[in-house]
Amino acid sequence: MSAEEISDLYQRKVAVGENITVARVEVKEGAITHSHSHDNEEMILVLEGTWRFYLPSGAVTISANQMLNIPPGVEHSSEALEDTVALDICAPRRSDWLTGADRPLHADPDQFLWAV
Repeated sequence: MSAEEISDLYQRKVAVGENITVARVEVKEGAITHSHSHDNEEMILVLEGTWRFYLPSGAVTISANQMLNIPPGVEHSSEALEDTVALDICAPRRSDWLTGADRPLHADPDQFLWAV
C-alpha cells in the first residue's frame, strides 16, 4: 500500500474490500476537511495526535486511543489540532476515495477557481 498525497497536509494509505474501506490517515496540524456528508458510516480511531470534528451536535475533539463514529448522512468537517495519525474506517466502501472525487474536501480553497 503506497501513500496517496491528497494535499500538502493530508496523506492516506487505503485498503478497499467489497463492503468496507480502511485508511491510515496522516494529517498535519492545521489540515482541514470541508463540510460534507456521505452515505457511509465512518469511524475514526486516532492513534497519535488530536483531531477536532464539527458535527450538527457540536465540536468533538478526539486524541490518541479515542474513536468517533459518524453515522451515514451526518454533515461534518474537521481540523487537525496537531500532527495526527488515525485509522478511518467506512462502510459501505468509499467509492469517492477510489476515484479521487473527495480531493476538494481536503484542499485549500484559495487554490481553486470557483464558478458561480
